[in-house]
Amino acid sequence: MGRSSSRLKYARRGGALGLGLVLLAVAWPASAQGWLTGAFAAPGSGATVAEPSQEVWAGADVSARSWSAYTGIMAALFGSLQADGWRVRAVGGYGAYAYSKHGIKVRGDVSYTDVLVGAHRQLGPLTVKAFVGVSTEAHVLTPLDLDNEALGAALGAKAVLETWLELSPRSWASIDLSGSTVHGGDYAARARAGYRIWPELSLGLEAAATGDGEYGSGRGGAFLRYTWASGEVSAAAGASIDRTGESSGYGALNALYRY
Repeated sequence: MGRSSSRLKYARRGGALGLGLVLLAVAWPASAQGWLTGAFAAPGSGATVAEPSQEVWAGADVSARSWSAYTGIMAALFGSLQADGWRVRAVGGYGAYAYSKHGIKVRGDVSYTDVLVGAHRQLGPLTVKAFVGVSTEAHVLTPLDLDNEALGAALGAKAVLETWLELSPRSWASIDLSGSTVHGGDYAARARAGYRIWPELSLGLEAAATGDGEYGSGRGGAFLRYTWASGEVSAAAGASIDRTGESSGYGALNALYRY
């Protein structure tokens, strides 16, 4: 079976593909600056308040044989999230998966954390974020499967690249890539294309791939994303297939708040 943990990595934000993800990992508010909105207006005052310097998020990813829940935080080291500069990010999550070996069902429980440092850069309609840091992952298998390379805890290096492009006032696209050396190395990639039905609501398509030297899978589906001045929520659903030809559906939900 190899490293079944790849089933979970769509959900790791920051990496996420995520879980992430996620994954992140993984959608950002609609605006002229891609991921970020403008200065906040104090209700009823006609004045603006300090721009946000931090954001937090949480989400979940579910498929036929796995699920994952995660949370994360990112902060601008100097100034606001609106401006170019240095960023720090931390992500943590927990999940479970299952696979069959010699007719026996093996259950895996996994926990993971990422601690990353990076930079945000605005290049006209293109927004780029790049991060490097450390990632940890721990797997517990029941019953014990000594042939699974992901068994136990491991520490490794991780790199993340996230891009967002404003194609027009109504359309946008994003590509997120990540890779780590944990448990021998893995990768994750996700692309999205969205169309703003209304300024706050986007509808679009997504495709993603994740895997390592032994296991890999891909997925494709549709998503909805609703944004407001200080946050967003997004939901996605579709179908996935792995290298063995096994297919299933998936669903994902994510919420973000900026302050």
